[in-house]
Amino acid sequence: MANPNYADWRKVAAISPAEYERLLAALGLNQSSGARFLGVSDRTSRRYVAGEAEVPAAAVKLLRLMLHLRLGPRHRIAAPARRGQLDARA
Repeated sequence: MANPNYADWRKVAAISPAEYERLLAALGLNQSSGARFLGVSDRTSRRYVAGEAEVPAAAVKLLRLMLHLRLGPRHRIAAPARRGQLDARA
């Protein structure tokens, strides 16, 4: 039986073209830099803005989380140390 709390996850992740542009702007990105950040082509980002394609749920969640945590596209998350090695940055 499906969990009713997760039944409409697509609706939660669905955003309008204007919301996509707003999220990019809030993170200091334009369509082109937003495309590079999300790993899609400029054309795909333009299609998101034009409403011709739906922004993937994972991308929406990433953008919203970054905005919530006040992270920018230039923030780096340290890669975990390999097994048997110490992380020199710690």
